[in-house]
Amino acid sequence: MKKTILHCDMNNFYASVECKNNPSTSHYPLAVSGNPLKRSGIILAKNYLARAYGVKTGDVLWEAKQKCPTLICVAPKFELYEEYSHRANEIYSKYTDKIEKFGIDESWLDVTESLSFFGGDAYNLAKMIQDDIYEQLGLTISIGVSFSKTLSKLGSDMKKPRGITVIDENNYSTIMRNISLGDIMMVGRKTLSHLNRMNIFTPYDLTNYDIKLLKSQFGVCGVKLYNSLLGIDDDNVAEYDDKNAKSIGNGLTTPKDLTNFDEIEQLIYYLSDMVSGRMRKHEFLATTISLTIKFADFTYLGAQDTYSIPFCSCESISQYALKIFNSLTKGRFEPIRALRVKCNNFIYKNEPHQLNFFSKEYGSKQDTLGIAIDNLRKKFGKDSIAFVK
Repeated sequence: MKKTILHCDMNNFYASVECKNNPSTSHYPLAVSGNPLKRSGIILAKNYLARAYGVKTGDVLWEAKQKCPTLICVAPKFELYEEYSHRANEIYSKYTDKIEKFGIDESWLDVTESLSFFGGDAYNLAKMIQDDIYEQLGLTISIGVSFSKTLSKLGSDMKKPRGITVIDENNYSTIMRNISLGDIMMVGRKTLSHLNRMNIFTPYDLTNYDIKLLKSQFGVCGVKLYNSLLGIDDDNVAEYDDKNAKSIGNGLTTPKDLTNFDEIEQLIYYLSDMVSGRMRKHEFLATTISLTIKFADFTYLGAQDTYSIPFCSCESISQYALKIFNSLTKGRFEPIRALRVKCNNFIYKNEPHQLNFFSKEYGSKQDTLGIAIDNLRKKFGKDSIAFVK
């Protein structure tokens, strides 16, 4: 079966996170740089307003300031960027479990098996993911859609910001004839120069070249490049692995504002079920849970609780999250736009820990049911089975 691969690239990631974290800077040229007080270092990232002045990644600070005297320079906050990157991959995990990070701001998603659960149209699914990232994180992403990792990466670079490019059998030949081989991620400067000397200038030229001659000049790398452009033997997208994550959470922006407690309870249970499944996968137990509420007016409330007895079941997570919700709202609340449930402070199930005689965690009937549900979802898709409260 032909694959459907998405490559998601968050636009101007560092600078976009800085503007999101400090909205007062969002209307000004901004760059993430080396020490702005000592005017040392270089530009690491810039927003589109700074780009309009000609500021480029790699510019020396004084050079960037000459181009844009009003440029705001901020020091990088890598822990903050890692948190946003982790949250983006949490959002992607709603659509597939085959997610492979490519740097802090890019990920491949293999949606071949899950596409049918979201309407069957890859472009529409990419639009859903774009909207989800913007609603949850306030960031824009560009997405490439194709049948290989190489071509989906090419697609995500073609339209920025917030573009979607599909490369399929309908437009493949046209695109391959009209772009440079230098736009392909595996083609560096020296390789491009060598290929040009062989009168190979476009991906179309390369895929119509004798593969034996390519192998004689470039070895297995030439064969790999040839095959990847045709979607043959392209590397598989790795299954998403958050076993080293400091936290596991899921959030959702609802199609309409939530106005009654039954809706709130159902959504918290749904999010808790997703978090519980991911924790079970890595045999995690948590001792801390947090809940974040985003209201219709875009204001936030959030809190966390810590427990002496570790937990991982959907029942425990949802019960503790509802407790936080009631504590925050005191039984009365304004219309709600989004909720996020997150667990952290993990231990492994085989580590010594405090037990509860009435445990719903590992080894219980509830745990066995959870594992059975995990297996069904892995085989038939994430939405193949759900709880009704």
